[in-house]
Amino acid sequence: MTTIVGGGNLFSVGQNWQFSGVGNFNGHGNSDLLLRDSNTGGLQIYNIANDKITGSAFLGTIGLNWEFSGVGDFTGVPGEGDLLLRNNQNGDLQIYNIHNNQLAGTALLGRVGLDWQFAGVAQVNTAGASDLILRNVNTGAFQVYNIANNQITASASLGQVGLDWQLGGFAADQPPATAAASDGSTSQLVQAMAGFGGSGAGESLNTAPLGSDTSQQTLLTTPHA
Repeated sequence: MTTIVGGGNLFSVGQNWQFSGVGNFNGHGNSDLLLRDSNTGGLQIYNIANDKITGSAFLGTIGLNWEFSGVGDFTGVPGEGDLLLRNNQNGDLQIYNIHNNQLAGTALLGRVGLDWQFAGVAQVNTAGASDLILRNVNTGAFQVYNIANNQITASASLGQVGLDWQLGGFAADQPPATAAASDGSTSQLVQAMAGFGGSGAGESLNTAPLGSDTSQQTLLTTPHA
């Protein structure tokens, strides 16, 4: 049985500060809040522990053409939260690594057409790694991009569903730490896709390692339909 066990008001901020994700940004194992100023592009972290604000840090300012596209572990450093932004003018995907409430590094993943929109970040392929899922607004197709060490390591089509079905979220079983993609690692994701009522949801779920001649740019600009 799921019940609410408590609640409280953390603080108030101006309405120009918009939600930009929750992650472990200070390395203490708690979930921290990331807000963004819709007027200036400023990014502010609020550290939270025991239902209280324990600290705050300003990350910097990023152009308003960069939109939030998820928080996940894209570096492979256990327990750390990284920010993924996307340029709404050219489709570039940029990772911002965050450590101890500071920007620790940045990496350009590549570019993907603007008809592919953010659908979620989920652990689809490997334990401890975060994968990016995009959806084509014209066809309903889903594409997963596996990310490790700030790079695209593989990509696979998840199939497509009708555009009358809107995304309600992703859930994926956690695979063993020593295993790569397997039926178990995507079982709940397949069930969720099947629940959409679309066809081909279970196709090409398992990804393969990339050859040395495969570029990230190719992966991002030519997603499988």
